[in-house]
Amino acid sequence: MKHGFYSRIAAENIKKNTRLYLPRILAEAGLLGCFYILLTLAMDSRLSEALGGAYLSMFMTMGAIVIGLLSFILILYVNSFLMKQRKREYGLYNVLGMEKRHAIHVLFFESFFTSLLSVLLGLCFGMLFYKLSSLLICRLLRGDIVAGFYYLSAPTLLISAVIFFALDLFAFLVNSVTIRRLKPVELLAGEHTGEREPRVKWFLLILGLCSLGAGYFIALTVQSPLQAILLFFAAVLLVILGTYCLFVTGTTFVLKCLKRNRKYYYNKRHMPAVAGLLFRMKQNAVGLASIAILATGVLVMISTTVSLYSGVQDTMETNYPRQLYLSAFQRNGEEITHLSFDELSGIVTEAAAETGVEIESVEEARLLEVSYLLRDDRLLTKTEVEGGWDMEELTSALFITEETYSRLQGQVLFTTNERRLDLAEDEIAFCTISTTADKIGYAPKTLTIDGKEYRVKELLNYFPVKSNTGTVVNTVGVVCADEAVLNDIYLAQKAAYGEYASEYTSRIGVRFADEEAVSAVGAELSKAIEEKLAAAYSGEELIFTLDTKWEALHNVLDMYGTFLFLGILLGFVCLFSTILIIYYKQISEGYEDRERFQIMEKIGMEPREVKRAIGSQLVLQFFLPLVTAAVHTAAAFPILLKLLKILMLTNTQLFVICTIITFAVFALVYVAVYALTAKTYYKIVH
Repeated sequence: MKHGFYSRIAAENIKKNTRLYLPRILAEAGLLGCFYILLTLAMDSRLSEALGGAYLSMFMTMGAIVIGLLSFILILYVNSFLMKQRKREYGLYNVLGMEKRHAIHVLFFESFFTSLLSVLLGLCFGMLFYKLSSLLICRLLRGDIVAGFYYLSAPTLLISAVIFFALDLFAFLVNSVTIRRLKPVELLAGEHTGEREPRVKWFLLILGLCSLGAGYFIALTVQSPLQAILLFFAAVLLVILGTYCLFVTGTTFVLKCLKRNRKYYYNKRHMPAVAGLLFRMKQNAVGLASIAILATGVLVMISTTVSLYSGVQDTMETNYPRQLYLSAFQRNGEEITHLSFDELSGIVTEAAAETGVEIESVEEARLLEVSYLLRDDRLLTKTEVEGGWDMEELTSALFITEETYSRLQGQVLFTTNERRLDLAEDEIAFCTISTTADKIGYAPKTLTIDGKEYRVKELLNYFPVKSNTGTVVNTVGVVCADEAVLNDIYLAQKAAYGEYASEYTSRIGVRFADEEAVSAVGAELSKAIEEKLAAAYSGEELIFTLDTKWEALHNVLDMYGTFLFLGILLGFVCLFSTILIIYYKQISEGYEDRERFQIMEKIGMEPREVKRAIGSQLVLQFFLPLVTAAVHTAAAFPILLKLLKILMLTNTQLFVICTIITFAVFALVYVAVYALTAKTYYKIVH
């Protein structure tokens, strides 16, 4: 036979099965378009340089990899559905005299035509929306618009096309192997496979319960942000495994229990739904579990990224009470000389005058920040701990003197009366600045620091100096009696850590009269301060730290804005995949139920009762993933909070609100998709 014959048959088959092939073409085109957008953004060096950050390239590359994996899974899922629907047709070809290799030739042209349409449409979609995506990125990062977004990137076009052609080629090879292995009778009956009532597979049921329980246990009991980083993906994998196992065999177990309940089962409203689900639950379960996992992905990605971006200002206010922090010291061999507060203030004052901004107040603080392990009311250095460091016990201790505490408390709280703690040499005041779950309410009566025991005279609710470690590790504040006590602690950690020991920090915190004005000239002000420091101490080794709120805001916006864009795009892909799976499931269920419900009508069941039975079955089947996604998201809440802490978001209320809104919007979309696809189901059944 000539190849033109096979291609004509393939084209005619695609035309006759438009209802099956069109969603598949559009789905792959959408996935390819999103992949192209992320890959092009990752490779567009002008965009990264214009925005001044490396986050864009790194996270866009990660997003492209995720979409590639999702595309692989979704294409195989759709491919298996199409093959199931077409097996009877390929079997008929064989019965009519066409050999299997001829059927594979037809299949090749069908795959080639659909793949070519998908790739061309996807590349057009990607090129069309790339400029819009670039403008959205600039908007989210509050950066300048970069000209030239309309250009086409030949490497990304080629890479995207080759990857998706390769995915389609793999799907074609899988189908070819399937056709070669099956007998004509099996091909003819392929559309009706899966009708045998499944048995409860106890091993999978126990495995699913254990996996899901272990995943939930990790998510609910994780103690610190550092622990959350290590365990998050393990918890995700366990929950995914548990979800698939429980949907495959757990739903069968529940349906069999309902069937044993004679009062419930022998009811014309319940029997068709329970019986129908039970006979086909094995093949339905994988699709339903996929919907639940994808729905959970949408909820988690959108709620976390929206929370991060919405809480930018709150994050900045929490971590930067003042707009500028400056500390500096000179090093001469082992000798270190700190610049005085007057020198630091003078440099900032001169730079502020040159840039036209007014200083409202200056906070002076001499502090020492040291890393320890907090264990049994002891702050231990590495010389006191045998073996490796336990990251769960890692604690950053921030030390100041009573004089500094009393002075700064009055400045921060705007009170005229300085509070006196009247600490003795062996007494301290203790404050928990940031903590993990297992340290909530931690209130030691004594605290041993470098082998010396101090009595905790007072527990403080507020510490006037902010830590440089943010909220990633346990952070405590310690107020010492005087400089002599603080120096003892300094020398002890110096001996323990050697060249890695912490140094004193003489730091000023500057609050400006007009925050918007100083943010507008922030880059000029920072440059002026650096130039004045270099000019004043040109002949000596000067090490300084200049930390400003406006630069931190720019960096945070780079990260959060990129996260939000990626979350929106990946959320869209997951939602799109969810819709596609629901659509194909409704079609599959419709074709399989049509004959069954026609028989019910013939034996006397009224059309109204048939429709009610159909509705009962669809509700049981398609709303189970939504409930599962809600439970998964609720269980993941504690570990997500820990991960958000690493990104400096500590506003739990904001995250709760964003999660609830995200779920409400997703539920509305899910119900709308269900209603639309249910109409297709009813048309097929009737």
